[in-house]
Amino acid sequence: MSFRSRLLVSVSVLAFVLQSAGATSAFAETASPPTTDAKPLQLPPVSVSKAAQKKKPAPRRKAASRPAPPQPRAPQQAQLADITPATPRRNQLSTAASALPASTSTINYADVAATPITSYGDVFRPLPGFYVSNYSQGAIGYGLALRGFTEAEHGRDVAVFIDGMPLNEVSSLHTPNYVDLNPLLPETVRSIEVIRGPFSVEYGDSNLGGSINIVTKHSEPFASIGTEGGSFGTFRGVGTYSQTGGWMEPFIVVEGYRTDGYRENSYINRLNAFNKFTMPVADGLLSVRVQAYETTSGAASYINRDAVLAGTLSPRHAVNSTDGTDRSLQNIVANYVSGERDQELTGTFYVNRFDHDRYADFGSGQRVQHDDRVYLGGTVRKVWTGAVYDAVPIQVLVGSNWRTDFINTLQASTETRQIIAKTLDVGVDQTNLAGFAQVQVKPVQWLKLTGGARYDHYYYDIDDKLTFKQINTDSGVWSPKGGFSITPLSWLEIFGNYGEGARSPNAPLELLGNPSLTPYTLKSKEIGGALRLDRWMFQASFWTTDIANEIFQAAPLMPLQNLGRSRREGYDLETRYWILRDRQNDWNVFANFTEMRAELLDRGPSKYVPNVPQWLLNIGTEFSAATKDGERLSGMAFVSFIGKKYMSEDGLIATPSYQRVNAKVAYSWPTGWSAYGQAVWYPSDKTSEIAIDFGPAVGVLTSPMPGLTLMAGLKYQIPTSDSAPSRTANLVMK
Repeated sequence: MSFRSRLLVSVSVLAFVLQSAGATSAFAETASPPTTDAKPLQLPPVSVSKAAQKKKPAPRRKAASRPAPPQPRAPQQAQLADITPATPRRNQLSTAASALPASTSTINYADVAATPITSYGDVFRPLPGFYVSNYSQGAIGYGLALRGFTEAEHGRDVAVFIDGMPLNEVSSLHTPNYVDLNPLLPETVRSIEVIRGPFSVEYGDSNLGGSINIVTKHSEPFASIGTEGGSFGTFRGVGTYSQTGGWMEPFIVVEGYRTDGYRENSYINRLNAFNKFTMPVADGLLSVRVQAYETTSGAASYINRDAVLAGTLSPRHAVNSTDGTDRSLQNIVANYVSGERDQELTGTFYVNRFDHDRYADFGSGQRVQHDDRVYLGGTVRKVWTGAVYDAVPIQVLVGSNWRTDFINTLQASTETRQIIAKTLDVGVDQTNLAGFAQVQVKPVQWLKLTGGARYDHYYYDIDDKLTFKQINTDSGVWSPKGGFSITPLSWLEIFGNYGEGARSPNAPLELLGNPSLTPYTLKSKEIGGALRLDRWMFQASFWTTDIANEIFQAAPLMPLQNLGRSRREGYDLETRYWILRDRQNDWNVFANFTEMRAELLDRGPSKYVPNVPQWLLNIGTEFSAATKDGERLSGMAFVSFIGKKYMSEDGLIATPSYQRVNAKVAYSWPTGWSAYGQAVWYPSDKTSEIAIDFGPAVGVLTSPMPGLTLMAGLKYQIPTSDSAPSRTANLVMK
């Protein structure tokens, strides 16, 4: 069946579901939360009276002032509605990602804790449309991809933020806008917002396939100590301390981790310390966090796939015993918020410094890539929510970004990590200045229109230390957005959007050879719908993305190629059904499916954008059940099916489809103890998660996955606040 035929069938299924769901609309009406804009308010002025502000800090800061949960439930399985404000719907005036007329996902700390995680990429595997590749090359950034982009480029086509600080490394020598989320500690996550496609005006550079916004916790009413271990000599120890109430709320997490790894020379050692302090300042709330992270690791590199499959080469074989990565990082991030929700003034300031050396031998000898940089910047944002003439609800968002990177980067041939000859040595000062605005308006109760735009300007000062060439250049790009959401019934949402996205030119890889190069841009369209009934949720979206100049890099360290015009199109389907849902128990099943096609339009028979899977499917279940005397059993299991992936433009070289099974079971006691066990299993092909065609001279290289990985852990929580709830209750994480 052709792609368009499958698309037509999917639309027909959606239409049938919509028609069938009409009979259930009566009880669905009561299941939907009321919209916050049902009664329009007069649009307030920018300044807010001091008296009004004093009413707000208490609910933000004191867990005791929040309603206690009605029934106990294990912290790792608490439901989103129980521990955070209700997620806004698309028909509401809100700055939340879920209120945009786009395909989004929002997960919280309980979702993260429930997910089987062996490394950070696993957080995103259950979500619709995500393709994740663990390169198994030590402590480097993984492949994260959305909307038909390749997973072989370390997340470069997704804009990633933690507490407002961008993670994409602009002008990275390894690959443009490289992302490394290894410093992220799962224990620190409060929420993760995923927006598929370039629709958000708040995210600029790298917002092509979409964006990821991670927010860390302010505090929690306990301290904890935990240990876990498992396959391949893996051990992790983590301790936390936090307290709610008082004039300042601390949140401290310290982690130590080591593993020998599945393959030879695949060890990872790391230390990670996260320290956050939240306090009232003036009429608002200030959070300041300081993080220090250091890791050393080996890397087995990529080996010939055909030889592994033929049994003539061990899948554990390492190319060079001195390959690996050293990375150290230190950052400070300050976040300030003043004002009521959806009226707030917010500010973010950050400074991030890291030093990164990667030694890799891809078959032509070892090379080092060195990146030593400091970058700093900030964001200021103001929101007004009210009504025009007391009749038409409206929300206005305006803001600006600034970021400056001071980069020293070099590449050299090496032997046993000793430099032989430099092939590139560049200093780069790069600055991004941006402004953005968005308006949401509801001319009638069932219709919301959203429009906005952002402008980014990039300034470069490049010093080529080998040729003594100086380059000063700049360029800018507009990214308009527009969309609608229609809610004819409280349980039915229909939405559509148009958005443009951009990625900044890379100084060492692109501007040295072509100083007049402008930002890489795309245009995206999407239409979709969602059903939200009492026990059943279903969502579908259909999208296309057009790029005027497809930039392809077969693998990091290899040259960039311009492949001409390209088009990506596909659809995402997502559903979840609650078999059991009451005040003490929860059991649901879920599934999501993505089919996508990424094709070149000007290359004749060579029409495929390489390294994009044809389809993705997740099927799984989650449960949380009361057992006895306040004890709980919880768990999650899902199977990921990943479709065929073309590795060459002509489609003659491709990976087979493969599966990945993920499972986790946890048990908690009211005394504060909890234990878990988890497994990851590749039942079929183990060479396709990462497989790259390096050209006729080298062939297809892979980094094989282990067949089975087992982990188990034990944790103890200690109350630190008088207001601390039961340690198996729905703990309030702020």
